Amino acid sequence: MKNWRMLILGVAMAANTAFAAPQMVDKVAAVVNNGVVLESDVDSMMRTVKSQATQAGQQLPDDNTLRHQILEQQIMDSIILQMGDKAGLQITDQQLDQAIGNIAAQNKMTVDQLRSRIAYDGIDYNTYRAQIRKEMTIAEVRNGEVRRRITILPQEVDTLAQQMGAQNAPGTEVNVSHILLPLPENPTQQQVDDQEKLARQLIAQLKGGADFGKLAVTYSADSQALKGGNMGWSKIEELPTLFTQALASAQKGDIVGPIRSGVGFHILKVNDVRKETPNVSVTEVHARHILLKPSPILSDDQARAKIEQIAADIRSGKTTFAAAAKQFSDDPGSANQGGDLGWASPDIYDPAFRDALLKLQKGQVSQPVHSSFGWHLIQLLDTRKVDRTGSAEKDRAYRLLFNRKFAEEAQTWMQEQRAQAYVKILDNNGQ
Repeated sequence: MKNWRMLILGVAMAANTAFAAPQMVDKVAAVVNNGVVLESDVDSMMRTVKSQATQAGQQLPDDNTLRHQILEQQIMDSIILQMGDKAGLQITDQQLDQAIGNIAAQNKMTVDQLRSRIAYDGIDYNTYRAQIRKEMTIAEVRNGEVRRRITILPQEVDTLAQQMGAQNAPGTEVNVSHILLPLPENPTQQQVDDQEKLARQLIAQLKGGADFGKLAVTYSADSQALKGGNMGWSKIEELPTLFTQALASAQKGDIVGPIRSGVGFHILKVNDVRKETPNVSVTEVHARHILLKPSPILSDDQARAKIEQIAADIRSGKTTFAAAAKQFSDDPGSANQGGDLGWASPDIYDPAFRDALLKLQKGQVSQPVHSSFGWHLIQLLDTRKVDRTGSAEKDRAYRLLFNRKFAEEAQTWMQEQRAQAYVKILDNNGQ
């Protein structure tokens, strides 16, 4: 799933899908559970992908193959958005404004400059905001669902930290592109053989000079397929375990695979490799928080309203932060300690939690913060800079394990949701 904190051109590409050519009757391309994917949205995305590919010099497959990939992506987006609606998940205007501010900052712009750039590209600002809200909703649903499937044992953290500490060379980062040839649940041997044969044919083509991006758009079932399969930069340790093993000695330009996993066959291309600069100086934060988790009896809006009331009571002196944490917090690990999270590297926290925490001054209490776990109030108690390589390695090991398991689980979860959904793809005659 793509990250909503993306380059402006990437966001503009998605936002452009709203500009369908006027039609008397908009046809339905697919029925997805209780919703639909419109033909106009597919056609608009087709035009946008082609335009972006021309600008980037990226080869594309034939129109039928490209349309299939775009339709599958929009079907998956529809499934996830419906899950968000069912759970009552809403992205507030405050969250949306903060996200757009982050996008502007990442592109070294002010928000006003970003708006000007959007207008220059011919995109209505309200349409742009609606697309960012959609991307954020998809990310929230996916992250929340996948996080609940992840378990990390202390022994796993210790083992990986020891392995990392024993390395003589700094960690390696790789820029990788990916093709996934999917397999259904409980595939027949013939299905396995057919996909493996196809994988080996594609590898032969790639080693003969074929364009990886074009083959990714044509064949891959991965969420990055329309981007030519590019996964961007990652530490090797953050990638799925099978990828980590296969890339251990890979060099720039290598084609790796086929790699068999539970979801299919994978083909990788190493676009670039770089070494990580070790950092043994760690900035730690001492924080405490109050967490309210949405549930079947507490909607997302109700959780937000309740956390706002708790914040108001703390500001007015009606209660203390520690007392409110003990009474209301849904975090069993910290509630009995008044919400105290102890000293830790901020990188171990959920990105939304971490970003809000890093903006606080000592003693300051945040506004309500929405993460994949629920709604938080956060107070920064103190910061310190320490040189503690061993403990820092454990923090880093935990983060790497989480990212690795998240990548593995996310693809499996998406395939499960697609298989469980009711999807009927219609032909041009609506059949």
